[in-house]
Amino acid sequence: MEPKTNSVWLPQVMFESALIVVSILVALGLDEWRQKREDADLVLNSLSTFLIEIQQNGIRIEDAAPFDEGLRQVLQSHYRADDIETVDQFVSMVESYSPATLQSTAWDTALATGSLAKMEYTLVTALSLTYGLQNRYQLITQSGMHDLTSPQNLSPDKLKLALYNSVRYLDSIITLETELAITYGEAISVVRSARRELMGDSAEMEESSARDLSHP
Repeated sequence: MEPKTNSVWLPQVMFESALIVVSILVALGLDEWRQKREDADLVLNSLSTFLIEIQQNGIRIEDAAPFDEGLRQVLQSHYRADDIETVDQFVSMVESYSPATLQSTAWDTALATGSLAKMEYTLVTALSLTYGLQNRYQLITQSGMHDLTSPQNLSPDKLKLALYNSVRYLDSIITLETELAITYGEAISVVRSARRELMGDSAEMEESSARDLSHP
């Protein structure tokens, strides 16, 4: 009787085992799909933030550039004419310069949430280059102005040299602003392309909303 019992239960056991294996595989597949979906949503939200922030930073650079070029020309003309007579006159001109205030919240948030690790290498490279150049601009604008107006560099007999240094400083700032404007444009193109891959046809509508938000 025992062989008969085995022959009855063996197919059932195999069937139930197969069901368990299939259930596990389906559950794993669903978990993997859910994780991929969550990762895609995280990346998409991050890209939306990057797009708005980079556009806003680009606008700030564009707004600052004409004044910076004008100030450079004024200082250069005074340097050539050698007609700055007092330290106070020089300082009042130089302190009229105000660097663009650029944001890096999107980059900091992407690092904190780990969304950068889930992006394509070329996209991360473009964003890294963009925010690296932006950080360089901010460091130069912060340290450069301090050096130009430092008391040890300012005295009546050093005004000519101070004017020369201020013109060179603004030359470097204007060059950086030009590089930033180009880099921002390229980064926006890369981010939009990545968003299209994730969103498909709905990307264009979202980009239109992002452009509206970038112009308060």
